[in-house]
Order: sequence, then structure tokens, then C-alpha cells
Amino acid sequence: MSSPVLVVEDYSYWFRGQAGRPGVLALDNVNLEIEKGSFTLILGRSGSGKSTLALNLVGIYPDYFGGKNSGRILIDHPERGLVNRRELTRGERFRLVNMLFQNPEDQIVTLTVEEEVGFALENYLFPTAEIHRRIDRALDLVGLRGFRERSTLKLSGGEKQRVALASLLALEPRVLILDEPTSNLDPAGTEEVLETVDRIRELVDLTLMVVEHEVDEVFDRVDQVVLVEDKQVRGPFHPREFMAERGLHVRDDLGLWIPQATEAGLELARQGVELPRVPLSVAELVEDLAPMVGEPEPSRSPGVPDFVPEVGSDPAIQVEDVWFSYGEHRVLKGVSLQARRGELLAIVGQNGSGKSTLASMFNGILRPDSGRVLVEGKPTTEYEFAHLVKRVAYIFQVPEKQFIRNTVEEEIAHGLKLLGLEEEEIGQRVDEYLERFQLLDQRELSPYVLSHGQKRRLSVACMVVAEPDVVVLDEPTFGQDFYQARNLMEMLEGLAAKGAAVVFITHDMRLVAEYADRCCVLCDGEILFEGVPLELFASPDVLTRAKLKAPPVYEMGLHILGEPTLVIPRFVERVKEIAGDQPRAVI
Repeated sequence: MSSPVLVVEDYSYWFRGQAGRPGVLALDNVNLEIEKGSFTLILGRSGSGKSTLALNLVGIYPDYFGGKNSGRILIDHPERGLVNRRELTRGERFRLVNMLFQNPEDQIVTLTVEEEVGFALENYLFPTAEIHRRIDRALDLVGLRGFRERSTLKLSGGEKQRVALASLLALEPRVLILDEPTSNLDPAGTEEVLETVDRIRELVDLTLMVVEHEVDEVFDRVDQVVLVEDKQVRGPFHPREFMAERGLHVRDDLGLWIPQATEAGLELARQGVELPRVPLSVAELVEDLAPMVGEPEPSRSPGVPDFVPEVGSDPAIQVEDVWFSYGEHRVLKGVSLQARRGELLAIVGQNGSGKSTLASMFNGILRPDSGRVLVEGKPTTEYEFAHLVKRVAYIFQVPEKQFIRNTVEEEIAHGLKLLGLEEEEIGQRVDEYLERFQLLDQRELSPYVLSHGQKRRLSVACMVVAEPDVVVLDEPTFGQDFYQARNLMEMLEGLAAKGAAVVFITHDMRLVAEYADRCCVLCDGEILFEGVPLELFASPDVLTRAKLKAPPVYEMGLHILGEPTLVIPRFVERVKEIAGDQPRAVI
């Protein structure tokens, strides 16, 4: 066994209390060892304390944001061995343990790639020659050789995240923690970052830890899993043993996302179709099922959908030949689109394709340079803005942009009060939505002290509590665990069933496959595709150009069944049909 690089002993942490109130316990008596050179996945529900744990390991809590702690965190110093973090200066701590955050925009502070990667090195007073050597090496590691003079303002989302990663690698830390590093990226950007992580692991003696909800691309890469639950930390566990011992309890009771290949394997086992192992990837599932189902024989064209969803044809929003620019930068180019009552419309595309700009037209936040946007047949330019935003609820990608009240409870009640509802009805609706979005315990807290996932749930609750005619959500399940994402999407389905038009912008193709009635692909400001999800995933040219990727369940269906599938229950049903009525064990 390798020696530990990070040791947590009897460690507890309390958030700083507000207005004289006692602090809130966030981590309770944590004991944990992380081996040198390992890659650890930190799992937990939304708001369970995953990021809080990571911020304590780095020292941002309590050093910079306050609070109280007890116990010890030991770090492997290259010269002194395991040393108590309190014995190191803050500068020493960040050179040993550092952290890459979710949004690269929050970390990039300079105008060129060279300046960004060298910024921390200059602050640590490294010699000039050493700074240049480290910049070159870090950019090589993240696959950005030749980017030194590139403007950070002109990078894609994936490139920005890799530049932020290079800035940390240049310090040559012992431990690097990645906090949902792909959550703001399109599928292509996600693949870029994860391939970069693979390259770093091959070339650098570095211990990596990652906080992540969407685990399809990560689970089979990591060496061990740590579970954060009820303020405690359990593990580490081997990934396959973790899933084999807990099974679907991880999804159904813990409320966590699991890889779709793992989910399918466990569902098959529950129905009597045993596999030799719990698969962690599509490749493993294909290998294990091949002896049972044989070579797939395509039964239909992958582009033909299993069904056409029955949705209303009444358009709530009509976009007609809309053009829009930010200064000299053309963002939308002749876009025409309808959002219909009774349907869930997914708008997808790579970072910077114009998705959020288009959605901002729906309630008048932005106005077209030419063309027009109609809500209920009336141009947005003819509405009073205050009236339009009541009919079209827009939930921003960054929740903090919408918060205006002091407590969670007041935030949800604010819109209802503007509608002139009675106090009793307001109280009932607020209580209902606090419970529905699992925010009862946070009702008296400031919205700004919530976790990322809790902030997202609050922002959605505030906008849908009044049941508007149109709901527009930018990355609705960002930072959400399986339970909360499912709860949110089922609520949106309920709104659509009552006649609302629901539009959601997302990078999550699994979400598109499971919930979207129709999807629209934006690429370079133009609509590249419009149709049902199954047709999109059967269009490789569209996926490639728009930097999208079909979800694992679609690939599982093609490789194993010879036909596409969009949801796990359908895949499991078809495997059972092909395998025969009598379940057989694969030995």
C-alpha cells in the first residue's frame, strides 16, 4: 500500500454563525486517508457537504471564509513528511493542496494565457527562467502548446478550464482537487478536460480528487470513492465494490447519479439476468452481455423514433428571423423557432453557440437587432417588461443573479406578494415549495450561504411557484443529485401537462433523452437541427459540428441490441426479450 499524502483526523467544521447565531455543523468527526498518486471521486447528495469538505482540505474554510474547526489535517510535505496544516503558512498550503473550481470564469484574472499560467508563480517570486519553464510544461500537460499568446477572452469553455488547470499545475502541488470541473462545459469540452486529466495522471506524480454529480465519464477512471452523507465522510471504497455492495440503493435511497451502464447492469440483475461483474462503463457492459445476446441485428433505422410525442401545437413563443449582436460580435443569425404549450423543448449546443442569448429574448431581457419574438402572438416589444416577466419565467444559469431578499423563505414569497395573493395562500405555497425542493431546513438562511445545488433549487422554486405560462431554465439540473434532478424535471412535466410551455437549456444529453419532447441545436448562432431526441442522436454530423455526444444508453442500445434506446427501462426490457424468457447467468 502507498503511503498517505493527506490524512484527516477527527475533523469537524462549523459554518460561521450569522447575526450572533451559533455556527452550523457541516462536517462531523471526519477521518480519512488519501494515498499518494490516487484518483478519488467524492460523491454525495446536493448540499451534503462535498464542496465544504474540499474547501476544508484546501484551507479556504476556515482560513478565508471563517467558521470553526477541530481535529487535524495532515499534508505530505516533500521535505518534512506528514505535517499538520496549521504548522504551514497559507502560501505553503496552497502550493501543496489546491483546487480547480466549477466555473473557469471565476478563476481567470488576466488577459493572456501566458499571464494566467504565470500569475501565481510571479506572486510566489519564482525566478523568470523557472516561470517560463513551468508555463511551457503546464501548457504541454493540458494540451495547449502554442497558446501562450492567446487571449483568455477568446477561448472556448473547455480551453478556459484547461488554462485554469494549467495555472494550478504550474505550482506543482501534491494534491489537486477538481470541484465539478465539467459542469459548465458542453460534451466536447467535458471530454477535453477528462482526457487532460488522464494525460496528467500518466505524466505527473500527482494525487487527484474530484467532486462530481455526473459520473458516467468519471466512475471507471477513479481508483476509489468517498461518500459524504449526513455530515460524515465514509470510505474510501473501490468503485466496483462500492456499487456491488450497495447496488441500486445508491440511486434510489442515497439519491446519487450512477453510470448508465452500471444502472442497466443492476436493473438486469434485479430482474434475474446476472452479469459476471457490476459494469462501470459501456465497454464493460457490451463485453459482458455479448455472450447472452449475440451479435446485434439492426431492426430499424436508428433515425426513426419509437414514438412521436403528443404535444400541443399552440405556440406560446414564436421567434421569427431574429438577428442579434454584442457590439461587432454576431451571436444570432436569422433564428426562427417555436416553443409550444404542453411540451418540453430542449435547446442544446456547444458553449458560446447563442443558447442563453436566444432564451433571454423570450421575456424581453434582450431585444433583437432585427426580426421579432412573440409571446402569445404579441411582440415582446409591445409588452411592459414587468408584465412580460410574470408570463415568462426565466431562471438564470447563475442563481445569485436573481436573489434579492434576505432569507430563502422571503425569496420564494417575493413573487407571490407581487401578484397580490392573500398571506395565508402565500404561506401555504411557500411551505409546499420549501418541502418540494428540500429547503425547509434552510428557510431562515441567506440565499447566498447555500450550496451550489441548493441555490439552483431555490432559483427554480422562486420562478415556478407562481405557475407562469412559459418557463425558461438555463441548465436546470446544474449541481443536482439524481433525486433532485428527477424531482425538478417531473415538476416541469407537470407544468407542461397543465398547458405551460417549458424550455430548458442543457449540456446534459441524458436529460434530453429522458425528458425532451423536442430539441433544437444551435451552432454558431444558427439552428442546425430541430426534431425529436432520437433523430438528433442518429445524426453524427450534427453531433460532431455542435460538439455534442449521445448519452451512454443510446450507445448501449446500438452496440448490444442493434437499435437505439433513450431510457434504461426500455434497454433492460429489450435485453430480456432477446436473452429469452429464461434468465441465464453468464459464468
